[in-house]
Amino acid sequence: MSEINNIKKTFGLALRNLRELNGLTQEQLAEQLNLQSYQTINRIENGKSFITSELLEKMCKFFQVEPYVFFLNNNQTYTPQSIDHIVQINSKLNRICTILEKMKN
Repeated sequence: MSEINNIKKTFGLALRNLRELNGLTQEQLAEQLNLQSYQTINRIENGKSFITSELLEKMCKFFQVEPYVFFLNNNQTYTPQSIDHIVQINSKLNRICTILEKMKN
């Protein structure tokens, strides 16, 4: 499986877990995120589709999590060093999102 497919599947699993932890159906989450169809959530959760930076931002705000949470592999053990590395990557992702947002305006 390609690295991109692994990332999509990891993201999808994290989204499903967050959605279920919050007691939401795919339909309810789609509505909360102002999506036209629950099928968008379904495709993302199943690793068949990916998100835009705008949708990632909406999801982070809705679930009140940092973006890196969606990219953590649930089957992996994280050390303090790996968490620090993830936080650094998250900081870079936030800067990229800020730049992209400014470019949109």
